[in-house]
Amino acid sequence: MLDALAAERLKLTRHKATWFLVWLYPILFLVAYLIAVAVAAAHAGAPSKPTGAAEWIAETAIIWKLPDQTIGRLLIGAYVAVVFAGEYGWNTWKLIVPHRSRASLLLAKVGMIVLLFLATFLLTAVISLVFTWIEGAVRGRAVPDGVTAAAILDAHGRAALAGLAPFLFTLASVGLAAILTRSTIAALVIGVVVAILEKLFVQLGPYLAPYATSLVWSLYHALPGYHLVNLAAWVTEGAAHRTPFPDGRIVALDWTTSLAVAAAWTLGLAAAAFAAFRRQDIN
Repeated sequence: MLDALAAERLKLTRHKATWFLVWLYPILFLVAYLIAVAVAAAHAGAPSKPTGAAEWIAETAIIWKLPDQTIGRLLIGAYVAVVFAGEYGWNTWKLIVPHRSRASLLLAKVGMIVLLFLATFLLTAVISLVFTWIEGAVRGRAVPDGVTAAAILDAHGRAALAGLAPFLFTLASVGLAAILTRSTIAALVIGVVVAILEKLFVQLGPYLAPYATSLVWSLYHALPGYHLVNLAAWVTEGAAHRTPFPDGRIVALDWTTSLAVAAAWTLGLAAAAFAAFRRQDIN
């Protein structure tokens, strides 16, 4: 397993997609902050609006919210599609599969994807913290009272935890699509459609309810969309995400229910991906 992980590390860290879809985030944040510091230096001495501790910390934790955003899921899904479906396009599976367990090959890919995104998000978070402080210093603003190491770790930890479920769901769903279609483009299109429809149904479900009340109500509880949003709400706000329906009913589930449904979908898709890959004729 460690050998498979090391092989994936060598393969993926050299791949162009890793630079454009993974290391893109710290690079973009660094460029944006350098511009912001340059602007601040050009207007040094000008009055600036004071920032509260909560707002200051929230600005530095933006990167962790990316997996919960539609654009973030599309970018993450694009990388997952390249990693999994790329092996079919490169025609390299037939060279690897005979020498290793198929399960270990997929686990190595999953592990490397998780580690790469964790590394890039951590690096981006550090850049955000350092340059938010530098920009404030250039503008003559002191770090707000209440900004402590404990407060920063709590905010960043909650934001990271809130994005974990959407990240894993995207990994499982796009990974399965890549294995079934054997096509990077097809897997990416499926990932885009799933992410957009899921978000739209969470927002538009209540408006569709009058046309098929029972069906929409059941789908709202059964599909992963609401549960992913609800888990994030419980982590960041400590309360359920409330969605009122036209008939007066309100969807506001406890976190254990949403965790169970989201986990069932994610694990089910992952299991389907492993099962499909084990039965595939690679030749």
